[in-house]
Amino acid sequence: GGSEVYAMLTSVKCRSAGSWLRDVLMGQGAEKPWTLRPTKVPSLPPEVGEQIVQQVAQPIQQAMMSGEQITDEQIMQMMGPMRDRAMEQLREQARQRAQRMEDKMEDQLSEGGWLHALDAFIDDITTFPCAVIKGPIVRKKPVLQWAPLPDGSFAPLVEETIKLEWERIDPFMVYPSPSSTTIDDGYLLEKHRLHRQDLEDLIGVDGYSEKEIRAALEDYGRGGLREWLTNDVAQSDAEGKSTTSVGLNPDGLIDALEYWGSVQGQKLIDWGMSERDIPEPTREYPVNIWVVGTHVIKAVLNYDPMRRKPYYKASYEDIPGSFWGNS
Repeated sequence: GGSEVYAMLTSVKCRSAGSWLRDVLMGQGAEKPWTLRPTKVPSLPPEVGEQIVQQVAQPIQQAMMSGEQITDEQIMQMMGPMRDRAMEQLREQARQRAQRMEDKMEDQLSEGGWLHALDAFIDDITTFPCAVIKGPIVRKKPVLQWAPLPDGSFAPLVEETIKLEWERIDPFMVYPSPSSTTIDDGYLLEKHRLHRQDLEDLIGVDGYSEKEIRAALEDYGRGGLREWLTNDVAQSDAEGKSTTSVGLNPDGLIDALEYWGSVQGQKLIDWGMSERDIPEPTREYPVNIWVVGTHVIKAVLNYDPMRRKPYYKASYEDIPGSFWGNS
């Protein structure tokens, strides 16, 4: 019998927290809130070390030929200033390389939609137990170019190019393994809802099977393929989307599952991977696999040397030992 008045205080607090995070993470105006700095003690490349040894060895040899006795302490004193000069040159080179890499990264993030993804990520982190961002994702995208004509004028020309992009991932679409605490613990599944055009755009992207994509479009393209589970209906209601249309899939969306984890080598060989890529059939290999219905449209090794997945997550308040935190 208590009050049923809803004061909507949570929304106000979420917006306030989101605005604070945007001030810190997204910078003010043209200023970006991050930079790159090289390590204070860069490692000497082998060739630089050899040059120092040669520079020191020459006067030592000349002194010994003239009959002088050179002690180890004198050798170290001669090598010290040379090493200091080499380290200072290395630091300067490292600073220049870091600046060039910073410019390149800023350009890639700008063109890949990083700021848009981060903006949505901040809303998620104040609302859901976990927020997830993904990237870089390799996609084929149309790009508008202006081509010169013989009369000196220009005409618009659309070309397909491969681009790196970042995007916010709906937390309802991410399924970590039950024992996971971080993204790279165990396996991870992401559920995609694709239009026909989304599937067609994957044709020609490295790692995807054109044959299997076309077969999936043929099998599921007309009526769509969508598993309407209980959480799907609840999510659609919360998002204000209709769930009463015929077939519950009015847009003909096609569900796809993306798997990041390990698979036994023999299974990969049976699927069609070459034995050159899978030298030990009994070993577990980190892979990235896409499945649409009964079709495997992608199965490649995860070539990241640290076996990392291209996902990053955070919670407004972490819970130790848990994948999901508090919003």
